[in-house]
Amino acid sequence: MPPTPIGDVMDSLSDGHLYSAIFDTPHDVYSWIELISNTYRMPVTFLSRIPESRLSKDLDLSVIQSVWISNKSNKEGILLNHESIYKFIESRSTENSGVFVIEGLEWLISESGTRHTLRHIMNLSDYIFDKQIVVIYVLQANTIDEEVMEKISRQAPLLDVGLEAIPDQNGNTSTDTGESDSVPTQEDEYPLIPYLTTLPLEGFSHKILRKRILQWRRLGFDVSDCEPGIFCDDIGESHSIYLSVDKKVKEATELLNMMDSMRDNISKSEFTVMEFRLRQLTGMNEVSSRLRAIIDDVSDS
Repeated sequence: MPPTPIGDVMDSLSDGHLYSAIFDTPHDVYSWIELISNTYRMPVTFLSRIPESRLSKDLDLSVIQSVWISNKSNKEGILLNHESIYKFIESRSTENSGVFVIEGLEWLISESGTRHTLRHIMNLSDYIFDKQIVVIYVLQANTIDEEVMEKISRQAPLLDVGLEAIPDQNGNTSTDTGESDSVPTQEDEYPLIPYLTTLPLEGFSHKILRKRILQWRRLGFDVSDCEPGIFCDDIGESHSIYLSVDKKVKEATELLNMMDSMRDNISKSEFTVMEFRLRQLTGMNEVSSRLRAIIDDVSDS
């Protein structure tokens, strides 16, 4: 199914319909969401894989509501699974109309399978059919097989977001083709994740722990397992909880930076799934084994 030019539907996105959109980078997603927020008549809710504390650097969250979707239960967001997303939209539809932009479709397919994902999309389509709701799935290019994407686009028509007028800070508009006058270096485009120094027990406090949790979240890590340490009366126990999470973050950071150096040898879809798992501090043994297998394959070739 060919893409639908977004310019043709921006002023009349049909209520009760699903759409999908493919972008090259997360920055393109954020720019496009702000464009919708400034143009469309309904409030926009972004179900993002990035915590709000980190997302606030890229989006104006005073006009766009952000909800963190994660594969770990957390009080700040919802679980990244079909049922939780459906229930969230269902709970909001009883009160408000609006546009829901959803990330993580490639992860859902990886975890639940294509058939289950398509069934969920059809169920969601049936649910919003007679409501003032628009749902848009956003994903990065080449993360889903063309055959699967073709099936998805039958339920969620693909929007053409390749050429779009995006307003600048002065209110002027220009056509964004996704190209730049200068080519960024690999370090500019994919900066290495820094290693944060381990905090010693001496001088450790709940205030310091809160600051470290915020630093981790800004780097994109799900560190909800560390939050109980904030409420421990025993500072020694609080520090022990911190150390257990710190160890996981360091391991995940090492693997993420290793992945970055091997980017050319990893498919985009596999890279996306592995990166997401590491930022959730899960599946590190599996990712490590996979990276070592890729290294061995490259060495043998």
